[in-house]
Amino acid sequence: MRIGPLEGVFLTTLKKLSEFTGNYGIGIILLTVLIRVIILPLTIKQEKSMKKMRDIQPEVDKLREKHKDNPQEMQIKMQEIYKKNQVNPMAGCLPLFVQMCIFITLFRVLNDANSIPNDATFLWFNLKQPDALVKLPFTGMFSAINIFPLLNTVVTFFQQKMMSTGTQDSNPQMKTMLYTLPLVILVMTYNMPSGVSLYWFTSSLLAVIQQFFIMKGRN
Repeated sequence: MRIGPLEGVFLTTLKKLSEFTGNYGIGIILLTVLIRVIILPLTIKQEKSMKKMRDIQPEVDKLREKHKDNPQEMQIKMQEIYKKNQVNPMAGCLPLFVQMCIFITLFRVLNDANSIPNDATFLWFNLKQPDALVKLPFTGMFSAINIFPLLNTVVTFFQQKMMSTGTQDSNPQMKTMLYTLPLVILVMTYNMPSGVSLYWFTSSLLAVIQQFFIMKGRN
């Protein structure tokens, strides 16, 4: 696989951290912490955007009720509200988009035959293979119990629940995402290399901790 500039930066940083710690798994964890620090300004911007959305939510709810029989008119009026309050509903998606780009880049790095040694391990698992704690007597996708994808599903659920607190009742799409996104992530990541799952778990766990302090700061 041809390594691009971003992959090259990630790979070099990962190798330096792994050499310093003596373990590629710890290197991935430290790289994840470094990435979370780098994207912290985007996360803060996302929180400010979501706060604006929460502030105008009562007005949006009234608008939906008033124009529920005329979706086109409702969309026009909602855009007027967003413009008046200088709110961009898509602004909160930027950190997620950046995270997905990082996820894909790290996936490419860990899948490259020359990126890290094939015998690189952390705890009980090989970082270039699914963690497969318990083998099952099946074939196919669920032929083993892979712990990190299951943990990722649980952590993602709590992350979504914390971020949607106070908006689920008034936003049906948010309530749907609360339950569907973790399941989508489970299916997508179940048989991915455990190094990628380790990154995803560490990043999601840090996001939950960060969101906890953000919510604590609101009170």
